[in-house]
Amino acid sequence: GEITDARERVERRWFSNMERDSGMAALVTARGARCEPFHRWLVFRQAFSPELVRRFLSHVEESGLVDDGTPLLDPFSGTGTFVTECARQDRAAIGVDALMAAAFVTSTKPATAMPELPELTGCTTWQEIADRLTDSLHRAALICAVAAHTTAKGTLNKNAPPMIDAFQSMIEVMRVDLRTPLKRTNLALTGDGRKLSFLTDSSIGGILTSPPYLSRHDYSKLTLPYEDVCAHWYGRPKSNQMPASPRGRTSPRRGDVPAAVAESCDTLDLIGEHKLARVVRAYFLDTIGILKQCARVLQPGAPLWLVIGGARLKDVYVPTDSILAEHAESIGLTVRQFVVARDLIPGPRKFGRLPNITPRESILVMARS
Repeated sequence: GEITDARERVERRWFSNMERDSGMAALVTARGARCEPFHRWLVFRQAFSPELVRRFLSHVEESGLVDDGTPLLDPFSGTGTFVTECARQDRAAIGVDALMAAAFVTSTKPATAMPELPELTGCTTWQEIADRLTDSLHRAALICAVAAHTTAKGTLNKNAPPMIDAFQSMIEVMRVDLRTPLKRTNLALTGDGRKLSFLTDSSIGGILTSPPYLSRHDYSKLTLPYEDVCAHWYGRPKSNQMPASPRGRTSPRRGDVPAAVAESCDTLDLIGEHKLARVVRAYFLDTIGILKQCARVLQPGAPLWLVIGGARLKDVYVPTDSILAEHAESIGLTVRQFVVARDLIPGPRKFGRLPNITPRESILVMARS
C-alpha cells in the first residue's frame, strides 16, 4: 500500500536517459588508488579512482571551454584523489574536506624528499611515535600507518604488525613516491563543502566530487582513529561539514524538498521511522544546497561530475540520483549524461508499477547552463 507516485514519476522521466556502463564500476571505487603513487598513502573505501579524475580532465580539455590556469574543485575531497591527480597532471585544483587528517595528508604530498627520521627507539604506540615527530611529512606517514591499522569497524586491528613497523613501512612507500614529485602544489583545505563563500562567482573551471551518500550507517567512525592522531598535534577543527553519514541528524523538518523526497519521508513517518525521515529531509536540503553552490562558482559551460548513490532505508526506496538530476535543471545546471556505474544492492525489486528497481551508484555529468 506504499504511495510511490512521485518517485515513479522521477524514475520514469530519467529512465530513458540512463546509460549503464559496467566499465565505470571500478572507477567509482578506490580500487585503482591502492597501487598508484601518492594515492596509495591514504585510501578510503568510499573514494573514487584516479582514473575517473583522468577521464574528467580529458573531458575538460576536449571541451575547450576552460583556461588551463582556471582552478578545478572537489568540495568533498576526502583523501585528495582529485587534487592529487590534478597535481600529477599539472592542473590547478582546490580540495575541501571536513576531515582534518585527510586534508593534512593531502597537503604534504607536494614535498620533494623524505627528511631523516628522529630517533624512535623504544616507541611502541602511535602516541609515543607522535611525541617525537615534528616534520609534517613524518606526521602524515603516522596518520597513514594508523589508517592502515584501522578495521572496517573503525577500531585498531590488534593482529596488525607493530605500529613502529607499519610507520616505517609507510615512510618507505612515501620515500619511493617522492622520487618523482608532483608537478604542482594544489590547495587542500579543511572546511565545509556546503559553504564555498571563499570562492567568487564563476571562478571555477570544473568540479568532480562525491558528497556523502544517504545511509543508515555512520562511516565517520572509520576515520576516528586517524583523526585522533592529527588532533594529537593540532587539536580538533571547528568544522560544520556534512558528516560522512547523516545517521543521528535531528534537523527540524523545514524547507522545500522535491516531491519524491517528501514522499520518501512521509513513507518513513508512516512506518514509525520519524528520525530517519528527518535524516532524509536534512540530507536532501544539504545536497541541493551543495548543487546550488557548485552552480554559483562554476564558469558558464563548465562541467560538474557528481558521483552519487541511491538508498533503500527500512525497505523505502530513495532514488537519490534521479531526484538530484531532476532538481539540477531548476538551479542552472544541464544534465548531459546519466551514467549508471553499478547497482549498490543485489536483487532488484518491483517498485510500484516499475519492475527491477534497485539503488544505483551513478555519475551525473552536468554543466552550468
